[in-house]
Amino acid sequence: MSTMIYTVSGCAITLHIKRNTKKNIIVRPNDNRSLKIGIPNWFTQKDLLAWLDKNEAVLQRLLAKRAPEPAMSQPENVGFMGKTYVLVSVPVSQIERDEANLVFRLPESLSQTQQFDLLREYFFQAAEKHLLAKLEYWIGQTKLKPVAIGLTNAKTFWGVCRPRTGIRINWRLIAAPEFVQDCVCVHELCHLKHTNHSAAFWALLRQEFPQMDSAEAWLKEQGKTLFVLG
Repeated sequence: MSTMIYTVSGCAITLHIKRNTKKNIIVRPNDNRSLKIGIPNWFTQKDLLAWLDKNEAVLQRLLAKRAPEPAMSQPENVGFMGKTYVLVSVPVSQIERDEANLVFRLPESLSQTQQFDLLREYFFQAAEKHLLAKLEYWIGQTKLKPVAIGLTNAKTFWGVCRPRTGIRINWRLIAAPEFVQDCVCVHELCHLKHTNHSAAFWALLRQEFPQMDSAEAWLKEQGKTLFVLG
């Protein structure tokens, strides 16, 4: 069995590939970030990439059907705009972000669950303000305009672009460095011109955002940390 990293709607997943004598391709979810795929012995790498590109919607549906993740306890620290912040409970009435000391102060009067929910709401509101403004900036830079923009709570992709509904960016990217946020925005905008991940798509993305390799590498290595708040 071999493994392969493949990007589905901006989210890197692992494919566990097994060759067999069957004529059909069989895909099963493995966990929340990987799939098991059985392919015919005669399938080449080019054949596989073409099939994956054509059936990206199928891959997304399978990832969405994965087993639910276990409930998480509140973390000791979180990422925000590419920096790591420590979480502390203190006598405050609302969340306070201390950028100088990299600390999030949470109301000690609230339960851990309430603090967790408050933190998620803070991140979502920050994403709504910052990520959508960033997307608007890149719309102006690329001259590629979707019909609408918004955020998504999806756990299987970083962004999605659909001709009829527009572009949605994962709110969790508020925790990532800005160059990663930029790359996802440009990635989705490029899908307005190329709906698949063809060579032409990647060429356009590289033209519009030359740092794409660094951003893709960061997401592959650090992407899981963006889900610390669920």
